[in-house]
Amino acid sequence: AGDTSAFFSTSTATKNNNFVPGVLSTSIFENGVRTNEGTMVLNHETQTTQKMIQVENSNHLNEIDTYVRVMLVPTFRTPEGSEAGNIFLEPMSNYILVTEPEGGTITLNLNSSWSVHWTYSNGYFYHKAIVHPGELTHVLLNSVTVSEIDLWETFRLEVLSDAIQAENSAANAAWGVDISSGQITIP
Repeated sequence: AGDTSAFFSTSTATKNNNFVPGVLSTSIFENGVRTNEGTMVLNHETQTTQKMIQVENSNHLNEIDTYVRVMLVPTFRTPEGSEAGNIFLEPMSNYILVTEPEGGTITLNLNSSWSVHWTYSNGYFYHKAIVHPGELTHVLLNSVTVSEIDLWETFRLEVLSDAIQAENSAANAAWGVDISSGQITIP
């Protein structure tokens, strides 16, 4: 009879999993210029002033594809503080009419093809297509018109934007929109 001995030895090579998180950052552009938090002073010399609104998906290292939405927030500054105009903004064809507390009107002149590239729901304009790194959305707003030049002294239009990764139905889960063939639609 004999003894049998066995020595088992295992070793594995070290594996490195290099994970690089995606980056998502956007900037608001007004009249072709990157703005500081969506606030650009409007021209006070005429009743209509250019205010072309776009959002850029920044072109940083590891930037990812994104969907973008924009909210336009009109306010009127009074000596007592800020007041909102009409709270619910509803596009009518290619413009939005805002009524100030004293009865004057401001017209937000949307781009003539805005509804081809954007959709509107519950206060937000959703850019329908994915915005790739380094690209801008299509123009949403072209200009602003006031019924009286004096309204420029109190009127402010703040532009807010949100972005969310285009992968894994994130926009559907977070924003409640539908995605079909890479395009946002409102259910």
